[in-house]
Amino acid sequence: MKISEKAQAAFDKVIEQFKSGDLSPVVRIARLPKGEQVPWDKWSYTNRISTYLMTGSTDLRGYKQWRKVGRQVQKGASAAYILVPLLTKYTVEDGDGNEVEKFKMRGFRTVAVFAVEDTEGDPLPDRNQTPSEPPPLTDLAESLGIEIEYSGRGQALGSCTVDGKLIRLATHEQEVFWHELGHAMHARIEGGNLRGGNRNEQETVAEFTAAVLAAMYGQDISGNAWQYIRGYNPDDPMAAITGAMGTVERIVEHIESVKGAQ
Repeated sequence: MKISEKAQAAFDKVIEQFKSGDLSPVVRIARLPKGEQVPWDKWSYTNRISTYLMTGSTDLRGYKQWRKVGRQVQKGASAAYILVPLLTKYTVEDGDGNEVEKFKMRGFRTVAVFAVEDTEGDPLPDRNQTPSEPPPLTDLAESLGIEIEYSGRGQALGSCTVDGKLIRLATHEQEVFWHELGHAMHARIEGGNLRGGNRNEQETVAEFTAAVLAAMYGQDISGNAWQYIRGYNPDDPMAAITGAMGTVERIVEHIESVKGAQ
């Protein structure tokens, strides 16, 4: 199978992440709420994982598919790629002499798809998927004026505004909520806005906070947390954790003090 250089580069990115030993994306995709709300839901497990790793999004569609829902791919947007089987239809006779249609796969072709975050136009239907049992510390976040929005699909699994006032989630996984809560609390104790984008220091603080909160609630996500932090700090992840320790301690102390006052 011969594919374009751009497609090959995208697949190489996925392969490198798996070579690093980080399997957390596989777990996160598996834990997404079930449904067939967007084309991405109907793709093979392989295509869903690979496009998530390429873009961080869970709503990707082809150029024409976005046009059908009134949205346009932004100029200069980078595509992700899925593998679509090439099938040849033929007929055979069964034991009763009836013709039966069958398909033979003769290879794959790559198809470019784009994340919703790289499109603009008409708003998509609301896909609120608030869980029946919110994760621990949801009430604490809301008491601090942190809004929590379950946006279903079309967002990264989790995000937090730089002012720490809004957490958006596209999964019920507690680890993701605690990670974004770490960002929100980091902004609060710093007394202002965080820097936009996935900054190494901020991501380390948020993920280590999630690991500590998970331990407090009887869970162990240290393996996934280590892989995540190492991804942002490949040269010396332990030094990054050590440098974040003081900030994480202040975040946990603040959470404990708020819980104690409730």
